[in-house]
Amino acid sequence: MPQPQHPRPGAAAQDRAAHVVSLPLLPDGDVPSSPPEWVQLVPAGTFSGRDGRGPYRLDLAAVLAAFHSAGVDLPIDYDHQTLDADAKAGPVPAAGWIKELQPRAGGLWGRVQWTQRAAELIAAREYRYLSPVFRHDKAGVVLAIEGAGLTHYPNLDLAPVAHNQGADVNDLTPIAQALGVEGDADVAALAAHAARLRDAAARQPDPAQWVPMSQHKAVADELAALQQRIAAEKAEASVAAAMRAGKLAPALKDWALGYASRDADGFADWVEKAPVILEADQPAAHRVASNADTLTEEDRIACALLGLSEADFAAHKKTLGSAHA
Repeated sequence: MPQPQHPRPGAAAQDRAAHVVSLPLLPDGDVPSSPPEWVQLVPAGTFSGRDGRGPYRLDLAAVLAAFHSAGVDLPIDYDHQTLDADAKAGPVPAAGWIKELQPRAGGLWGRVQWTQRAAELIAAREYRYLSPVFRHDKAGVVLAIEGAGLTHYPNLDLAPVAHNQGADVNDLTPIAQALGVEGDADVAALAAHAARLRDAAARQPDPAQWVPMSQHKAVADELAALQQRIAAEKAEASVAAAMRAGKLAPALKDWALGYASRDADGFADWVEKAPVILEADQPAAHRVASNADTLTEEDRIACALLGLSEADFAAHKKTLGSAHA
């Protein structure tokens, strides 16, 4: 799990297990009557400390999500005494409390409720810099803010933070639009939505486990074509067998192929029940009907299709022949 770290100058500070960056709290020039309510905690983009540590990069969504998930104000102390609180015999007083975090063009800002003593010390320039404590991973990505401390040692080269009393919060509409959230969403809603997007991205499937849709379609098309060829070959074989058995006349071959291709089982059932209308196992040109003196091949096909017996059809044909004579 990422650990907090503290890059304050000095050999002793280098051994501490915390990284802290110091930002100018008050500008040069006139001393304001009260400390700023909004202060910059972490700069935007990639940044490094004067002591060479870094580079670091702010994960705004992760920081906001961690803050809202914790649900507590973050402490601001004096000279990071909170980091050594367990080793101190006396109290470790707070200089203020970070009540809210908000993204601005310059990075991550916090709304601070200062104690009266801290306000007096800042106004008297006895403290001028703020050093936020943050957690980051091995790649230097800032994941959470754990508090801050009033200090004398700036560690980042940033322009002095102007007096921010009563300053307006930057418009969050562009961020909301980029995240696909309603433009009037507050910071908490944006942070929660960003966290959901990050979790969804983490659950994306491994590209090695799936294939592009174009390749999937190509394989499916090849399979369908193969199945169609197999069905056609089976239909040809079934129709040929029916013709060899004398149950199908050559004139009905196209019909039989269509039937067998669409419904192989249905065609097989038809062949099983169909009567023999031609002499089996003989070439079509040499097949002769059993009542050759009275019935032609076409007559026998008509009998099979109409469900008439050959004897009745032959007798009726003879009757018609006698009448015409």
